[in-house]
Formats: sequence, C-alpha cells, structure tokens
Amino acid sequence: MEAGESGGGGGGMRDQVQKAIDELRSAGEKATGDVRSSIDDAISRLRDVSGDASSKASDQVSNWRDTLDNATQDVRKELAKLAVRAQSSTEALDEIAKEVDERRKSVGSSGSGSGSASS
Repeated sequence: MEAGESGGGGGGMRDQVQKAIDELRSAGEKATGDVRSSIDDAISRLRDVSGDASSKASDQVSNWRDTLDNATQDVRKELAKLAVRAQSSTEALDEIAKEVDERRKSVGSSGSGSGSASS
C-alpha cells in the first residue's frame, strides 16, 4: 500500500494514519456491539483512503518523472527550485539537501559536472 519512492513528504501522513488506525483498533478491542462495528468500519475506511492516497501519490511521482525525463536542463533546474520553495518543513528540506549532496557526488565522479558553479 505504500508509495515506495514518493519520498519523505507522505511518510509523516502515513505515520499519522497508522497511529489513528492503531488507536481505533485499541478502542475497538474494548468496545462491544454497534460501537465495535462502527470502529471496525472506520478502520476499514481509513485503510482504503490511505491506500488510495498512496496510489495517487505514486502515480503523480511517476508522471513528474516522465516530465523531468523529457525536460531541458533549464526546465529541470527551475522545477527543482519550485519544488524546494514548496516545502513547508525543515525535515523535508533536510531530505532534499541530502539528495542534492548525493547527486552532486555522483555527477562529480562521472566527470560531467561542468555547470557546478551556476545557481
């Protein structure tokens, strides 16, 4: 059910959904009758919604990959800047910075890092 390559942004939301499911399951174990049935239904709906969101995120990432594969270097650079500006947490920015550092090393070792001084 997870969007394996969707990055860190969805991880926090998945954790929150899983925590909600765990709390509902715990409450359901103590409940009886209609209350227990309602809790079980809520857990099922949460799982469905979480799975749908993960699937949509995976599809969107795949579409963006295709777009980036077909884009010019200048377009890729501008899209990367927009992606960075869209982040709302330092955690996400740290993940992006780590990815940039790793990519810089790989580009540098392949000998094709001709534009490294530009910003």
